[in-house]
Amino acid sequence: MTGSRPPRSLVRHLDKTGLFRVTLAPEPPADLGRHQVVIAAGPQRPLGAERAAALVRFVSAGGGLVTVGVAAGWSAEPALGALLGRTPVERSPAAELVFSPVPGHPITDRLDPEISLTDRIHLDLQPPPGATVILTVRWRYSTRPVGFIQEFGSGRHAHLELGGLSEAMTAPAFEQLVHRCLRYAARRPEVAPTGVGLLGYGAIGREHAAAIQAVSGLELRAICDSSPARRAGAAAEAGVPVHAALPDLLADPDVDLVVVGVPPVAHAEAVLAVLAAGKHAVCEKPFAITAAETAAMIEAADRSGRVLTVYQSRRWDPDFSALRGAVAAGEIGDPFYMESFIGGYGHPCGYWHSHEAVSGGTIYDWGSHYFDWVLLTFLAPVTSVSAVAHKLVWHDVTNSDQVRVDLSFADGAQATFLQSDIAAALKPKWYLLGTRGAILGEWRQESVTSRAWTGDLVEERLQPAESPALVRVLRPDGRGGTHEQRLALPERVRNGFYRNLADHRCQGEPLAVPAAEAARTVAVMEAATTSAAAGGRPLKVRI
Repeated sequence: MTGSRPPRSLVRHLDKTGLFRVTLAPEPPADLGRHQVVIAAGPQRPLGAERAAALVRFVSAGGGLVTVGVAAGWSAEPALGALLGRTPVERSPAAELVFSPVPGHPITDRLDPEISLTDRIHLDLQPPPGATVILTVRWRYSTRPVGFIQEFGSGRHAHLELGGLSEAMTAPAFEQLVHRCLRYAARRPEVAPTGVGLLGYGAIGREHAAAIQAVSGLELRAICDSSPARRAGAAAEAGVPVHAALPDLLADPDVDLVVVGVPPVAHAEAVLAVLAAGKHAVCEKPFAITAAETAAMIEAADRSGRVLTVYQSRRWDPDFSALRGAVAAGEIGDPFYMESFIGGYGHPCGYWHSHEAVSGGTIYDWGSHYFDWVLLTFLAPVTSVSAVAHKLVWHDVTNSDQVRVDLSFADGAQATFLQSDIAAALKPKWYLLGTRGAILGEWRQESVTSRAWTGDLVEERLQPAESPALVRVLRPDGRGGTHEQRLALPERVRNGFYRNLADHRCQGEPLAVPAAEAARTVAVMEAATTSAAAGGRPLKVRI
């Protein structure tokens, strides 16, 4: 990668994919033969006629080239005109710009239809003849090209007219585009769609099926369920082959990956069978009941060379995305204390996940999401876990009515989680303290209203968890008061988990939920369960 100020975050992102080894240099090296692709990102020094001609020969002979906003340093070289097109002159002021990926190419698959970046770019880019435009920008009354790809001799070149501001070069969407252009320039083979089978077709199974069918790069190929009624529903709704037993699903040659959606107590056995059959695996949350089970699954995935990830879908919730972004931006300094809550006063549902022997217990229900959030917020190892459970009201189910879990971290941070079905008053969803401020996530009381055929108002009150929380940042004003800022929540990322899974399979992009991260959550929940059974005795751990 060349450039006087190459973005370190981009280098880390490319390293994380594990597909390429990146070498940094202020300009293209004299000996290009040792390299597969040259990436020019950020401000570039003038090349000079000799190096420019050598770069053209490198690409023409089969090398790859990715250029990112290099107009200032390279476009004046006549030898590069066939690669870079006409020298651009008109430059936009620094502004939030809306970029649109052009559909129909692997580089743009599964990207958002609009990508907003604060940048300063050349607006009069004219791609060379025969190039294919992959990215455009809206500018006043026109749509202008700002990204293209081209075959050049035996090589390939991809150009992005981005990165005039360092802020743009650190954006995840920018890193994703550069990585995909790198794969294109390196002639990485396109991967065939992944055939997906579902094990379990209850309510969540239908959610999985709809998401898979909506994401390019994934194809729903088969469904397996032990219930004749659910199999009939799957056949009618999904239109794919339906199996009654897991061995039949695993024997299906069209299935490359299996989504395991059976009750938690059966997760490990099913995932191990999937991996042993040579299939990739997605496991519903919670990953398992014990740390020993997660270790066995991860070892089996490593041994078989298959993908293993966990459906921690609430990482994409808009309210958590806002909280996580504020923490990452340093809005509250270093976080050191967090309380979190879910619940209300009402009878638990009667399905299997209200019964401890099948679900793992109350801690494994919402705790699978909340502890995932906590461990993404506090990065130090967990050193102590304690939990207290109550059984006071709902005796027809075996899960506890309420459980409280307290965590301590190696750096002194603390976190508390409370789930209660006997809470007549709600606590905030999140109460997070940092060294320079705090974040509150407060429940919303929302209703869906309609009219009956009689004209009467029909009002359905939503449960608090069915609406994203209101997220506020509070900062001390230096005079004993606080400034308050209500955060705008980002749009919900539709099918975010499965889009990432397809990006990993098709583009080699990092998994959003590595199995090792989900295993930490299980280890915390197992320790909390042990502590609760011992009357709240704290356990010393290293998780």
